[in-house]
Amino acid sequence: MFFKSIRKTAKVNPLVLTTAPSAGIFAGTKVATRHRWTPVEELQIGDKVLTAENGEQVILEIEVSTLSLASAKANAGQWPLLVPKGAIGNEHSMLVSPDTRLVIEDDAVGALFGEACVTVRAENLIGYCGISRARVKNDLIHVTIRFEGAETLVVEGGVFIDIPAPNGVLRFAPLNDRQSRLLARNMGGSDRMERARPVAAAWT
Repeated sequence: MFFKSIRKTAKVNPLVLTTAPSAGIFAGTKVATRHRWTPVEELQIGDKVLTAENGEQVILEIEVSTLSLASAKANAGQWPLLVPKGAIGNEHSMLVSPDTRLVIEDDAVGALFGEACVTVRAENLIGYCGISRARVKNDLIHVTIRFEGAETLVVEGGVFIDIPAPNGVLRFAPLNDRQSRLLARNMGGSDRMERARPVAAAWT
């Protein structure tokens, strides 16, 4: 699948996705493998990556697409989100897709939903700790990874991304948009770097 820009005279048609990029990760983002943090665009089918719950898991499918600047202008809803350093425990600022399912661990999660961790669409965190839409200057490579089942990918800096199973089931309890916005309003203001879950990898 490719994100395409289709022009008719001066009009640019809205970007239409044939597959929701809920598992998509932008190139340059590093994920945990056995021996190092590996840029997601370097991964191949058959490679093993470290997951938060199930150790090493084999990648069964990889789909690479391009988000073009022209398409992003046509549909602001697909602009990537800029997550500033420390907003959700991340050691570095990062770009995520609006539909990326981020795993959130916070006192408010237990108080509101009775869960230790939940997964939310990144778009519903806009405004929280400076998370906002990013205006891209160049085309962005977008990588979608799929496993045999639902897994939680470990991203450099202590961020966890829920990767759905082929049937759409997620590893952690998914919040709907209304619940996610409620959570964002109630999450604590303490230092996210201190509250992030530790990453246990043999080589760290």
